[in-house]
Amino acid sequence: MPQPSFSYTPLKGYENFEATTQIIIAEILRRDLPFEVIDADNNLLVVTWNNREYIIHEGTISDGNSLIAFWISNDKWMTKQFLERKGVHYAKGLILQKAEARDFSRMPDYPLVVKPANTDHGIGVSTAIVNQDQLHTAIERAFLYADKVIVEEYYPGKEFRFLVIDGHVRAIAFREPANVIGDSVSTVQQLIEEKNVGRGDDYRYPLLKIRVDEEVQRHLQAQSLTIDSIIPKGKKVYLRKNSNLSTGGDSIDVTDAMPDFYKEVAVKAAGAAGLRIAGVDIIINDLEATPSPVHYIVVELNAPAMLSMHNYPYIGENRHVEKYVLDCILSAPKN
Repeated sequence: MPQPSFSYTPLKGYENFEATTQIIIAEILRRDLPFEVIDADNNLLVVTWNNREYIIHEGTISDGNSLIAFWISNDKWMTKQFLERKGVHYAKGLILQKAEARDFSRMPDYPLVVKPANTDHGIGVSTAIVNQDQLHTAIERAFLYADKVIVEEYYPGKEFRFLVIDGHVRAIAFREPANVIGDSVSTVQQLIEEKNVGRGDDYRYPLLKIRVDEEVQRHLQAQSLTIDSIIPKGKKVYLRKNSNLSTGGDSIDVTDAMPDFYKEVAVKAAGAAGLRIAGVDIIINDLEATPSPVHYIVVELNAPAMLSMHNYPYIGENRHVEKYVLDCILSAPKN
């Protein structure tokens, strides 16, 4: 089993920027391009090249993607319509207004996933819902974050983030849910504290700390464990169901191991919305099986593509994706 290789040093002088923005700034500095920080709190820059100015927000939001492509990808339900047009597999489901929150007659079969129609980082998402009580709670929770909520079929498998830039897959990360590995000595709490070393509290860091909350405690309880349990050596214990890095998940580079079939799916999915820069989330249920449409779904498209998971993975090599992103941004058409 590959060992963790994660190591991260913030960019000197720009430590308060998100890690993805720091990565882009480092590339701008490497190319010796003039740039200006417009709003540090919002990670907003202007870089000048060939006597033209290019605005960059959060590292990847720029003229590299059109406004309409950004709009499509920001709406999860709209994204499904564009994926369907191009024959890309996605999770089937329905969209609810608040007035329909208690109408369970139209729901797909269990298990289900509930998510706000337009949030990022897994905010308000509930997975593997198996009964009406859980469904009601999940819908109510999702409506705290959006006016529309999607209820869709739950698709088991592993979730991967494909970074697509100008029709090429430049990096792929397996996003593993927050977990610890036992040593027959330490408690779960102690293992969490050890793993949190080098991680941060926000997106200034590529990996975020594992937080012990009600979800973690429920997940442990379902495994007949508590935070005080001692785990046998080598046993991996998952602390959550979702694989978001924002909740302490791990990014594991699998770029070289991924079959070309799924890389082509990612490129097709990004193109369906017209995105030149995209983080494409794909769930694959059997990576060992012969690649085919029955083994995957595209979960969503992300115009704000987190670069830090590819440059500073928990396990794997730095893919140095910033050079491709900046090339794309600086080649964007200008009026």
